[in-house]
Amino acid sequence: MGYEDKTKEQLICEIKQLGLEQKSVIDSLRELEERYSGVIDNIGVGVALISPHMEILSLNNQMKRWFPGIDTSKKPVCYKAFNNPPRDTICSYCPTYKTLLDGQVYESVTDTPAGKESIHYRIVSSPLKDNDGNIVAAIEMVDDITEKKRLDILLQKERKTFFSILQKAPYGVVMMDKDGRYLYMNEEFTRITGYTFEDVPTGRDWFYRAYPDEDYRKNAIRAWKSDITRKGVSQVFTIVCKSGKRKEVEFRPYYLDENRYILMLSDITKQKRAEMALKKAHGELERRVRERTAELETLNEKLGKHIKETETINQELRTFNYSVSHDLKTPVIAIEGLSRRLLRQYTSILDTKGQQSLAMINKSSIQMRELIEDLLAFFSLGRKNIVISSVDMDKIVREVFEQLKVIYTECEMELNIKPLSKAHADGTMVRQVVFNLLSNAIKYSKPKGKIFIEVGGRVEPEKHVYYVKDNGVGFLMDNAHKIFEVFERLHNSDEFEGTGIGLAIVKRVINRHGGEVWAEAKVNAGATFYFTLPQ
Repeated sequence: MGYEDKTKEQLICEIKQLGLEQKSVIDSLRELEERYSGVIDNIGVGVALISPHMEILSLNNQMKRWFPGIDTSKKPVCYKAFNNPPRDTICSYCPTYKTLLDGQVYESVTDTPAGKESIHYRIVSSPLKDNDGNIVAAIEMVDDITEKKRLDILLQKERKTFFSILQKAPYGVVMMDKDGRYLYMNEEFTRITGYTFEDVPTGRDWFYRAYPDEDYRKNAIRAWKSDITRKGVSQVFTIVCKSGKRKEVEFRPYYLDENRYILMLSDITKQKRAEMALKKAHGELERRVRERTAELETLNEKLGKHIKETETINQELRTFNYSVSHDLKTPVIAIEGLSRRLLRQYTSILDTKGQQSLAMINKSSIQMRELIEDLLAFFSLGRKNIVISSVDMDKIVREVFEQLKVIYTECEMELNIKPLSKAHADGTMVRQVVFNLLSNAIKYSKPKGKIFIEVGGRVEPEKHVYYVKDNGVGFLMDNAHKIFEVFERLHNSDEFEGTGIGLAIVKRVINRHGGEVWAEAKVNAGATFYFTLPQ
C-alpha cells in the first residue's frame, strides 16, 4: 500500500514513530548544520530543516528575514508558522510532506498568506537519510518569486493586449523567427492574401505560393535578403493570392529582437492603379497642355494683332466722336441762340405758323445741344480717372434737388430723404449719378400732380445700397433690362423730354466703381432705381 492509499492521520503517526526512532540521527544533523551554518546562512535562498513531525528544526538567515517571528527552539509546526493566519492542517501542495513520505525530491510554487497579501515561494524539498536509507528529515530550499510572479502576470496581460491589437490591426501582420518560421499571423493577412498557417507555415512556402514565377521569385528573394531583412527597407511586390488574383502589396519589417521580427502588409492595389491612372492622365494632360499652349500662342499673336487694331479703331472713334460733338455743338448753339432771339424780337412780324416753326427750331436745337453734351459726358467717363474719397450722400442729394428746383420752376416737387450712409467713391461722378436719377424722376412724372421723390439706403455686408423712388408713370418690367442702355427709351420722346443717355451714364459710373444698378417699376405706379457702391 502506497502513501496515496493511507489517511493523513495514519501517515503522520508512522512519521512520528519513525521520528522517535531516529532522534539520534537528527541530533547528528544539528551538529552537521552547525558545522556548515556559515555557508547555509550566506546563500541567496531560504533553507529550512523540517522534521518528520513537520516541525521546523532550523532556519537560515534568509528564512529568518522572511519569517522573523519563528522561534525554532520551540519546534513550531511548519504549516502553522509559515502562514498568517496559521493553518490547522498540512498544506495540500506541500512538497516537504510528500518528501517525508516517500523520500523523493518534490517541487512546488506556493501562495502563502501574509496578512492582507500573499507571497509566492518556489520550494524544492529533498530528503535526508541515515546510513540505512531511512528518511530522518527534509531540507526545504525556498526562493521568493513574488515579484517574478507579478511580472509574469503583467507580461501575460501585455502579451494578450499586444496580440489583441495585432489581431484587430487594419494591416496584415506576420511574426517570424530568424529561420523563417511563422510564429503568428493575423486575420487581415489571410484576408489580403487568402493564405493561412496551414498554407504558408514558413517563408519558403510563402515564396513559392506568392511568387509562382521563378524569375520574379528570385528577384523577390534577393530584395528580401538585401533590403527587407538586412536594411529594414519597405518594398512593394506583386503577389499571387490563394484565389489566383494578383495584388500590389507593400511589406514593412520591424525587428522585435535578434531572433524575431514582425512583417506588416498593406494592400495598395487600388492606390497603385490610381497612381498609374494619374500618371497616364498627367502625361495626357501634359500633351494637351503643349497642344493648347501652341494654340494659345497662335491665338495670342492674333489677339495682340486684333487688340492693336481695336485700339487704333477706338482711338479713331474717340477722335471722331469728340470732333463731331464739338463741330456739331458750335452750330447748334448758334441755332439755339438765333432762334431764341428771333422769338423774342420778331414774334410780331411772324404769323402763327411761323411762330410755331421757329419755336420748334429752338426746342430741337436745345435737345440737340443736350444730346451732344450727354454724349461728351458719356464718352469722357471711359477716360476719366476715379478719385476715391468720403462722400456725404445726404448733402449731395439736397444740393442737387435745389438745383433741379431752379431748372423745373413750373413743377411742384417734394423730397423725402431717409438716412443715408456716407459712400467711398468719386464725389464728382456720384453727384452726376444723383443728378441724372433725380432729373429722371422729375422728367417722367405724371403730367399733372405733385412730384414726390424719396431717396434712401441701407448698409449690407461689403456694400452700400441706395435708391431713388418716384410716383411717376413707371414702366413695364419686361423692358427693365433696356433702360440703362444708350439711346434706349421706354417712352415717346414727344411726350417726355430726354436724350436717352442719362441712365446709361449712371450705369457706366456705378460699374466703374464696382457696383451694380437695377430698377423696379409698375406702369402708372412709379419707379425705384437702385445702385450699390462697395464699402
